[in-house]
Amino acid sequence: MGKRKQGQRRDDSSSISSDAKRRRSGHGETSRPNDGTPWEVFRDAVIQLKDVIQVKLSTEEIFKRKFQKLKEKRKKDKFKHKEELRILKENFRILRQGHEDLKLKIQEMRKEGCAEVDQYKASPSQRSQLIQSTRFRLVIENSVSRTIYKNETVETEDGGGHIKVAMYDGGNPIAPDHPLASVKVDLVVIEGRFNEPKRDSWSKEDFGKSIITPREGMTRLVKNGTFDLIGGSRDHPGAIIMDNSQKKEVKLGVMIAVHTEERVLEGVSNPFKVQEAKTKSNGHFFEYSISYFNLSIRT
Repeated sequence: MGKRKQGQRRDDSSSISSDAKRRRSGHGETSRPNDGTPWEVFRDAVIQLKDVIQVKLSTEEIFKRKFQKLKEKRKKDKFKHKEELRILKENFRILRQGHEDLKLKIQEMRKEGCAEVDQYKASPSQRSQLIQSTRFRLVIENSVSRTIYKNETVETEDGGGHIKVAMYDGGNPIAPDHPLASVKVDLVVIEGRFNEPKRDSWSKEDFGKSIITPREGMTRLVKNGTFDLIGGSRDHPGAIIMDNSQKKEVKLGVMIAVHTEERVLEGVSNPFKVQEAKTKSNGHFFEYSISYFNLSIRT
């Protein structure tokens, strides 16, 4: 019996040593089947956990790389968006500035009554005249006195009873030998609001509509108002306006008296009033009365 116990001890020790050898030989041998012992179950669980952790780490690494790429892409997109926004703002600023410039130009065109705008409003015949209107033009070169008198010579502010009329070719006086340099012209009375605000050009029809027609029984408003230019200009004396302006301001106009192939822009004077001659006497009497009154006070 003692021999049997010793043999059993040897079998147990050999079994334990063989188990230890199996453990030392490497617990990573996953191909060895599970023999159902707690140790084998624990070992397999550890191996599986390591695999799961490895997969998780690998997945996290992939996620980190993708997240970094997405972050960089968003950063680039954000920069791109800022650049696009900057360009959009700059384009809007340029557009707004262009709009403001356009508004100013339109206001200037309205204020000055540009000939280009009038061309679109005028009839085709008027447009053809407006196209030629900037070349030849008549100019009244001196200013009419602010107040003149009916049936008396038109006085000017330079102290003479003469109207200075000149023909221009563009911005220069017309050549003395040009056919238009000796053309016949007429002085007419026109409405005071004509060419207000100032314009560089107008149609022949517009000017014609502004001419004030004489009252019944009168043939014309301006006496001695027709004359010929000499060498492109003329100091014309003795023009007389035959009616008063009814307390309204009027202007003196000068226009071509004969048909010409070229459109010649009419000349326009400054505004003035035409009063009855008797108001001139009353005015002198009033001035005399004031002078006498002041003299009486001094004495």
